[in-house]
Amino acid sequence: MIEVRAQDAPGLLFRLGRALEAAGVRVRSAHVSTLGANAVDAFYVTRGEGTPLPGDEAASVARGLEESLRT
Repeated sequence: MIEVRAQDAPGLLFRLGRALEAAGVRVRSAHVSTLGANAVDAFYVTRGEGTPLPGDEAASVARGLEESLRT
């Protein structure tokens, strides 16, 4: 599970989705919520073939999500 907490903005979920697609992971479940001006999004992801992500791959995906928020 990868959780993203960020200030809500138009296109936020789109940018996160594109970053997940670029990472080649499969989103098994997503829990998206907005609390005031903040978004809290949790993504349950696996490898493309459905196997769990090892810790190093999950960290790499998380870095890609962080980068998508900076652009």
